[in-house]
Amino acid sequence: MSPADDSDRAAGRHPAAVVWDLDGTLVDSAPDLTTTLNLMLSRRGLPEHGIDAVRLMIGHGVPKLLERGFRAAGAPLSNEEIDALTPGFLAHYATCATDRSRTMPGAIEALKHFQSAGIPQGLCTNKNEKVSRQILAALGLAGFLDSVIGGDSTAERKPHPLPVRTCFEQLGMDPGMSLLIGDSAADVGAARAAGVGEVAVVADGYTDRPAEQLGADRVLDTLERIAEYYPAP
Repeated sequence: MSPADDSDRAAGRHPAAVVWDLDGTLVDSAPDLTTTLNLMLSRRGLPEHGIDAVRLMIGHGVPKLLERGFRAAGAPLSNEEIDALTPGFLAHYATCATDRSRTMPGAIEALKHFQSAGIPQGLCTNKNEKVSRQILAALGLAGFLDSVIGGDSTAERKPHPLPVRTCFEQLGMDPGMSLLIGDSAADVGAARAAGVGEVAVVADGYTDRPAEQLGADRVLDTLERIAEYYPAP
């Protein structure tokens, strides 16, 4: 995108709707995901991982986290083993999903900013819907969101466009006039395929690639400056 295009965006087109990612975007969930992953590893006598390492493994849902976590511990899993371990992971994670997870800096202020402007907001995550709603409620985020699409809410997960399209359908808004804010290549890919008008990524999300290389229209250095990026109409 050219500097002129970026200036035009900064000057004022407010989105018709905003769809957010969860992990690494609105919520730092890595501590509780790390607890659960390490429990699964320790049960098999495998070395545990630190939070910083697990942050780079998050994305595409629990099966992918298990795949990455066990591979990094030197014990790659078959697809059948991943399928067998996933229910136990989810059951334990539900018991600790909000023990140490916290909202990202500026997340609540950003949600309030769009809400006060009357802009519908939704959530599209690869995390299962039930535990996503549990986290949103516990951290005081649920009331800002008119749609919640989890990794098991549709037949596909991001980067497939179906969950993003479904979220905008529930909001009753045109993706082409709207905004998606995430933190990963899966978010960008899903948004592009769904025809979302503008795609932004946070600078400090869960990705092993620099945010500037993810292909978004804009990199948000902090959600605390959301009103500067998207001034009220």
